[in-house]
Amino acid sequence: MNSIRPRRFVSLLLGLVLACGAWAADQIDPALNAKEIKQRSKEAFFWGMQQVGFYELRHVLTQMEGTPAYRGINRAIVNTRLFSARERFATTPNASTLYSGGIFDLRHESIVVETPQMPEGRYWSVQAADQYAHWFFFVGSPFTGNAPQRYLIVGPDWKGRFPPGFKGPQIIRATSNAVTIILRLGVLDARDGNELAEAGRLVKSASILPLSLWASNGGKPVPLDRQPMVKSDYASFPRMDKISDLTRSMTPLDYLQLVSLVINDPSMTKRRDSAKELATLKRLAGIGLKEGQRFDPSRLTPAQIKAVEAGFFEARQEAQQAFATSLIDMNGWKLQTSLFYDDNDYVLRAGAAEIAWGSPVPFESHTIGFGLADDQGRKLEGGHRYTLTFEVDKLPPVTEFWELPVYDDYGYFVNNPIDRYNATSYLYRAGAYHVADGRLTFYLQSEPPTDPDQLRNWLPIPKRGGFRLAPRFYGPTSPLIDGSYPMPRLIPNDG
Repeated sequence: MNSIRPRRFVSLLLGLVLACGAWAADQIDPALNAKEIKQRSKEAFFWGMQQVGFYELRHVLTQMEGTPAYRGINRAIVNTRLFSARERFATTPNASTLYSGGIFDLRHESIVVETPQMPEGRYWSVQAADQYAHWFFFVGSPFTGNAPQRYLIVGPDWKGRFPPGFKGPQIIRATSNAVTIILRLGVLDARDGNELAEAGRLVKSASILPLSLWASNGGKPVPLDRQPMVKSDYASFPRMDKISDLTRSMTPLDYLQLVSLVINDPSMTKRRDSAKELATLKRLAGIGLKEGQRFDPSRLTPAQIKAVEAGFFEARQEAQQAFATSLIDMNGWKLQTSLFYDDNDYVLRAGAAEIAWGSPVPFESHTIGFGLADDQGRKLEGGHRYTLTFEVDKLPPVTEFWELPVYDDYGYFVNNPIDRYNATSYLYRAGAYHVADGRLTFYLQSEPPTDPDQLRNWLPIPKRGGFRLAPRFYGPTSPLIDGSYPMPRLIPNDG
């Protein structure tokens, strides 16, 4: 065997150190050309948009102390008032239900969900999803009835013993250690202070809390004010406090940093059985998105940044187009249903996340119809006037209720002087709206109508800029799943 002389060994060692140093300085594989960098940046957008949305939402809810949305990790905050235009940390919320929920990490703690007897005629549900927006758990009035219920949600890697008393169907194995759990409870008449108080009492009587707190309290719920508020310590970067509104404020380099955090987050259980995900992650490693390495945008060359940005914006357009194409035409409205949704269609998955994180929700829960254009196919614009007329014997066929919310072009409620953001079947049944000749007409305009009957049916829209409608159909029946319901069209009425 040949020997290596000491001087020769030192020279080889120095060369190896220098070579490793040069390799470490490259965030992106230098063998990749601009076209390849652009393509892999697109793949990063398609694969990671849902997970990035979850990661940023978790940052807002569990790490941004002092903000209205902060609640800490493994703690469900209870909202006893309806969402309004003032909340801007989540797009396309509804203004017809009270919310309770939060973000939970199941690596070290299971979660107990407990609900009381719920009254008939009021929608409620508890649903849970992982970072891919895979909804793996839903219970409530449309699914499991209104009797008192209790469930134990455990992580995918959990091993140990269960507390006594839980039956098999009550033990739920989550698809990831990182989950969100959300309770919704319908408000029958938002104008009635007593009704809001009763809805608030009901939502506070439900419980979503760590098993250890539940067990230490004798197997009973623990009031929210006695639950510790624990700030999470997930990895972040300085701009994360400023980009909670991802569609408006996130840059391509922000996005790749978020993807890097997702890939390196031990709580976000990856899809170990997905050949497509494994292949995608292998390709993303070439642009510095891999386990064990934080993406550092300062180490990119101007040419690499240009390629990354080109890939990001092209991917965003393709994802939006894929989402638009996936929607079912429902008399000019665009119906979103999970019936045909494919988790492995990354382009569509990214497009759904761009509209609102967490979509599509299971069609067993509700479907959504997007109103983006008038009856002539023209984009909806603030400053104009529109009417929307239902025949009262042809209202949306649901088992629970329907809601007709109005959003600006970014998915937030439209600020208005009377804090009216939607119309609902609950309010229709309560007699809130004017009905004439068997017709229910809503007036969509920025200024309040002068006619008192029209004012009762007024839905405010922006003074300028685009806007959209996104009606929810809770407990949809067949026509609201396959798109055969003749949803009325928006009619321009500027005259």
